[in-house]
Amino acid sequence: MKILFLGDVVAKSGREAVIRNLSNMKAETGADFVIVNGENAAHGKGITASIYSRLTSAGADVVTLGNHAFSKKEIIENMDLCPRLVRPANIEPADAGTPFVVAECGGKRIAVVSIMCEAFMMPVTMPPYEAMSRLLPEIDADLIIVDLHGESTGEKMMFARVFADRVTAVIGTHTHVQTADEQIIDGCAFITDVGMCGPFNSVLGRDADEVISRYVYKKPSRYTPAAGPSLICGCLIETDEKTNRAIRIVRMQKRPRQSD
Repeated sequence: MKILFLGDVVAKSGREAVIRNLSNMKAETGADFVIVNGENAAHGKGITASIYSRLTSAGADVVTLGNHAFSKKEIIENMDLCPRLVRPANIEPADAGTPFVVAECGGKRIAVVSIMCEAFMMPVTMPPYEAMSRLLPEIDADLIIVDLHGESTGEKMMFARVFADRVTAVIGTHTHVQTADEQIIDGCAFITDVGMCGPFNSVLGRDADEVISRYVYKKPSRYTPAAGPSLICGCLIETDEKTNRAIRIVRMQKRPRQSD
């Protein structure tokens, strides 16, 4: 089984890049199943049912969220229109959406779980380790892929080692910066952060001039996504057909041409 995971989709530039390229990426990698983190897909914060639909129509099997899961209030009212949209298990409101979905693919049951870290993040309802421990007995699947959304590298690494023998992959999201530590831990694929699918000429997807104006010169600003072409960051996870354990993880990064 080959699973393609694409990192945080940021605003129009990022989502259009993913929608435009996903079909070719699936063909090039031979991916059987695709997971996309869409928590920044709507103008850099949150997601809408319409954007979810466009991502799934382009080839995403599951769309995960993060700390901006409910930034667009309309998504709470339209969760029933997004059956494969996964919100972090340990944030409020707890009754909106689902913290995991199980999808069939190639004769396998694949569970996709979303968990939020604690360090430097918004308040969570429970520690990520407790949230994951509570969910595991509810999950009936051959493979379990965890989108671990958080800031702290150490917290993500510790989580992966705690659950490596019980899940297939722990893929870090949130920082928008791809790390170079992809590895297999006891049959579990891990990377601290898979990176973003968003504007290359930016500060983590935001307009660079606006960020400088706000933090250097202390001028009021709005959250403005950068314009221009996007890079696409992700990873490909390969599992053993008999054991369902991860045997390979490969970082992927598609940068725009400098002339674009």
